[in-house]
Amino acid sequence: MNMFEERLRKLQALMEVSGVDLTVVGPGADMLYLTGFSDEARERPLLLMIPVEGAPRFLVPELYAHQVEEVAAFPPTHVWSDSQGPEAALREAVRGLEAERVAVDDDLAARAVLLLQDALPRASFSLASPLLKELRMRKSPGELELMERAAAIVDRSFLRVLENVTFFGRTEREVARDLEGIVLEEGAAGMAFETLVASGPNSALPHHRAGERRIEFGDVVILDFGCRVGGYCSDITRTVVCGEPTPRMREVHRVILEAQEEGVRTARPGIPAQEVDRAVRGVISRAGFGEWFVHRTGHGIGLEVHEEPYIVEGNPLSLEEGMTFSVEPGIYLPGAFGIRVEDIVVVESGGARRLNRCPRELVAVAR
Repeated sequence: MNMFEERLRKLQALMEVSGVDLTVVGPGADMLYLTGFSDEARERPLLLMIPVEGAPRFLVPELYAHQVEEVAAFPPTHVWSDSQGPEAALREAVRGLEAERVAVDDDLAARAVLLLQDALPRASFSLASPLLKELRMRKSPGELELMERAAAIVDRSFLRVLENVTFFGRTEREVARDLEGIVLEEGAAGMAFETLVASGPNSALPHHRAGERRIEFGDVVILDFGCRVGGYCSDITRTVVCGEPTPRMREVHRVILEAQEEGVRTARPGIPAQEVDRAVRGVISRAGFGEWFVHRTGHGIGLEVHEEPYIVEGNPLSLEEGMTFSVEPGIYLPGAFGIRVEDIVVVESGGARRLNRCPRELVAVAR
């Protein structure tokens, strides 16, 4: 049994326990996980349909048929042309299925869901994420190897940025373009998400996008970026200062490092995800900055940048070996500056291990 057949069997076992008759996924991370093939979600319905028993049924536009045949672990079973439309092929694909309960990919396009409802008028529909997150949260050794390669690329890239990229007088967008060029040179298949470069007062905005502001001496600059290797993501945040950091900047950064260290130390098998958030938040609150830590401590990562498990108050999920997530405390002082440090960790038998290894200190860049 190959890797994708094993994943299929595990999903079908979960479906049986949960009383789900049919799971349907479209292009995206779930399809990539289950078949090795995916593409951007477009206007043509492309659906992998997995019954609780038996082989999957793969509804594929004619435009993609050869590509799916070559790449996917499972062949296209029902191909439709632009002139025909997908309706008849979809009805044929579900013929004979006693699908009373259907779980659909959380990101499946509304049009595809409506077509499924029309083809299965007596079925009830729910989200597939409770099933698929059970499979995807715990990474296999092969998945971890790809994530470690992606983490090593962003580690090397950050060091090259410090050596080669000019900050002073350049726009955030220009720095972001330079950074992305270095990441691609280091061997990434592509960026994992839009690179964030936030300078000066913009650094106090947790998800500020790189814009046209020119970086000045004395500015804090947050760099948040990631890449993909074999479909798997990395994500890292480091903070630098253009010039000499002030005592206040050093104080905030010290608290951030202490908080992150406490979060990594807390994470281990059997610990609820929310306990990691509480540990990080406790350090920041005791230092007097609690009201300026305005987001969760972390998010799971793998085929998607943000996936289960989420490291946040209210999530009692027990951490298990193989789970990967970020630990990224931040303090954001409105109108002044913000500082964030982010590493990806994997839960192992003895605790949590960082995948990122590049320096976390507050670096002063002279240019």
